[in-house]
Amino acid sequence: MDKMFSEFVVKAIAEDKREFEGIASTPTIDRVKDIVDPMGLTFQSEAPLLLGHNHSQPVGTVTFGTPNANSLPFKAKIAKVDEDGTVKQRTDEAWHSVKSGIIKGVSIGFRPVKSKPLSNGGTLYSEADVHELSLVSIPANPDAVITAFKSTQFHYQKDMTMIEPIRMQNKTFIRAAIAKAADGHNAAAYAANRWGEHSTEATYIKAAVNPMAAGADATGVLTAGKLSRSEFVQAVFSRSILGQMQGLVQVPAITRINVEASPLAGAFFGEGTGMPLAQGNIGVYLSDKRKAGVFTVISQDLIRATDNTAEATLTGILVRALSRAIDNAFVGTQARDNVSPEGLAAAATQAIGFNAGVEAFTGDITQACVLVNPLTAISLRSPTETQITARGGFYGGMPVICSYGVPTGKLFIADATRVLAFIGDAVVDAMGHADVYGLSGVAANVPVNMFQTSQVALAAQQYIDWQFVPGAAVEVALSA
Repeated sequence: MDKMFSEFVVKAIAEDKREFEGIASTPTIDRVKDIVDPMGLTFQSEAPLLLGHNHSQPVGTVTFGTPNANSLPFKAKIAKVDEDGTVKQRTDEAWHSVKSGIIKGVSIGFRPVKSKPLSNGGTLYSEADVHELSLVSIPANPDAVITAFKSTQFHYQKDMTMIEPIRMQNKTFIRAAIAKAADGHNAAAYAANRWGEHSTEATYIKAAVNPMAAGADATGVLTAGKLSRSEFVQAVFSRSILGQMQGLVQVPAITRINVEASPLAGAFFGEGTGMPLAQGNIGVYLSDKRKAGVFTVISQDLIRATDNTAEATLTGILVRALSRAIDNAFVGTQARDNVSPEGLAAAATQAIGFNAGVEAFTGDITQACVLVNPLTAISLRSPTETQITARGGFYGGMPVICSYGVPTGKLFIADATRVLAFIGDAVVDAMGHADVYGLSGVAANVPVNMFQTSQVALAAQQYIDWQFVPGAAVEVALSA
């Protein structure tokens, strides 16, 4: 018989390798009935890392260290998959969930070898064989949370992610935008001079403009560009509320979708009797294709920087601007039209007070999360609610996602399984000879010429759309 046991992760490291490490801490007898003696644990040199103890959902590997009387150290690694598909989606989701703090706990799965009953009705497992470590959102031990994150690529506190540089492993996509911003029609030549005549970037630009003249590796560099775009999209998506909601239903664009608007339940029936009719409600919804966009104006000096400063800075500016735009629209009050998706505030049931919000919620509470502004999250801390912070955590027994897109003084209880989302491609274009209106410090009706001021306007677009199934959310006003 397999058993599960919650642990306590103390730190995570090496973002570029998707590695993290921690300490598995045993609970004391007054917290839970069952006790595991770390000194009696055995394990293979390398065990699988799973999602939620699901043996069909491996995401990486884990190596356990030498146990002591109270804990079991470990080092884990989540796989980094380049090829598009189910495995890439699963491993990317696992890593971004750990990195963003949505998943804060871990749990081991083990097979009992030697045990004895305890006087409190529990069991002492004096010997056990550990066969897996799982990432879990709600561990049995409430202290089982990831408390710190440290990257070997760049250093930051987790609550400073809004100003972190964003460094992409595959830079073809963003470098192509930089080359076009730096030298317009001569972008391919600029890329060849900066990154090498036979570089992926130079060939990619040629292939995008004239595949017949791009050489034998045109297909390869176009694939590299697609992977780079996918990484950019993932960076935008993972920083948005949508990207942090567990159980989100991702669908193709412009597709009719059958969804469960209210719970369906089958029933047992006897031989020779009619099969019972499930009581429920199936609705048909159409997922459309919309896009969020932003212009950012930067100097030619930054574009022509000789190191990676321009790439990290530009990527960070665009990713943060797009993810903020998505969050603002996602929790907004706007109705669905030809431009914008419907905002959660327009679709949600209204309630005053958290308890009233829970009572009014008609979604699946086991799949629900709390969306809240970081400033409001801090104010919700109390002697009985200690696990909510400006970074997220838990509130009212539900995982918390913090975003400045949520108005202060309010929160949303949302069921991700009732949100249909289309996550599409991204486009970044550069204009060095454009007139731009509305720049900071300039009158709205006064154009600024990019060429004359040695600036460049970068236009970033992210194709994204969503639609809510009835009962997706409740908007809670925290005071009347």
